[in-house]
Amino acid sequence: MKKLAILTLVINNYGTKLQSYALCKAIKKLNLVEPVVINLQGSWHGNTVKISRKKQLLDVLKTYKLKSIKKIADFVRWSYQFQIIKQNAESFLDADSKKEALFSKFDENIPYSTEEYTIEDVRAGKLSNYDLFLVGSDQVWNAPRVGCLDVYMCDFLHEKRSALSYAASFAIDSIPDYLVGDYTKYIQNMKTLLVREARGVELCSQLGRDDAKHVVDPTLLLEEKDYEELTSRPSDLVGEVDYILVYSLTSSMKIYEEANKLAKRNNCKMVMLKRVPCPPLTSLFKDSIDLLEVGPAEFISLIKYAKCVVTGSYHALMFSLIMHSNFYIYMDDASAENSRLLSSLAMFGLEKQLYYETSSLPKTLPQVDYRCVDPILKEKREESLFLLKGSLEGKLTVLA
Repeated sequence: MKKLAILTLVINNYGTKLQSYALCKAIKKLNLVEPVVINLQGSWHGNTVKISRKKQLLDVLKTYKLKSIKKIADFVRWSYQFQIIKQNAESFLDADSKKEALFSKFDENIPYSTEEYTIEDVRAGKLSNYDLFLVGSDQVWNAPRVGCLDVYMCDFLHEKRSALSYAASFAIDSIPDYLVGDYTKYIQNMKTLLVREARGVELCSQLGRDDAKHVVDPTLLLEEKDYEELTSRPSDLVGEVDYILVYSLTSSMKIYEEANKLAKRNNCKMVMLKRVPCPPLTSLFKDSIDLLEVGPAEFISLIKYAKCVVTGSYHALMFSLIMHSNFYIYMDDASAENSRLLSSLAMFGLEKQLYYETSSLPKTLPQVDYRCVDPILKEKREESLFLLKGSLEGKLTVLA
């Protein structure tokens, strides 16, 4: 069986790990190729382009208008609390270590390459022992944040248009002018273009490729039953209580304030899941639960058993859909990366679950009608699997 090299991000991030797990499991079910996720080190740079304080301020003023003062004050509070937390960084070492152990344990479920590779290794052609190449999901084509666009658009291959993509994400609304030339050049390397957002299809068209198709995130290729082996009731983390799960990716206090009000009105605890030690301080919200020691499997479980998920995270939304969890999406009005959430909500007709920071959350818990969502999800899953299967059967160029 041919070996398929999957190029995607390899970092300890919930969405990153879970999309790799799901994509490999879905591909194995097709029984066409043997997927291997390339253990690619050093490809995530955070932000390769720093946004000036002035631009951030102008974006806030433009978007929030009369509510700008409150937004700026919110950011100042966040920054102040973050400094307090940094001064006590040693107190979080044990939690960080336990979290790393959970991620390492989860890695056993993903077929990583036994050898680690650097970006320079890939550019030098050290993956020539693989038959086929697929650029996987996640923000691999978000060059302002990730970088390495030449690698994630397979410019290292000798044969042009000899690689495929599945659910590759730009994760931005528009391509910066200084990167248009690189995108236009490198996108010609791709034989098939299966992208994760509807906006991604439009961006491909702007770059001269009208053959891009919109597919679902790899996590949606699997059904709830496919994740059963990973999930269990998270009693050891939150106890036997009803809870509102908050998972935020922004430097905002308001999402926690709104979720806390929702929790109190509905006799729930607020559970704050954090990727790293960060605000808000737990002492600000009486009886709330602050979680750091959470791996990918626990992430799914927390979403599955929550009375409500309040988030601005793409993969928290994906697993809310899979697990039939009730949720509210709460977004920063000025974020440049809202397109992936907006695209998914529109796909499933769930725009009414969306709220921006310039508004408040409802007082009551949401009741998502999954009778309407499930038929759409089933259709999109089957369509995406059909396109993935067709791509893998397309006899991509085998490297000499």
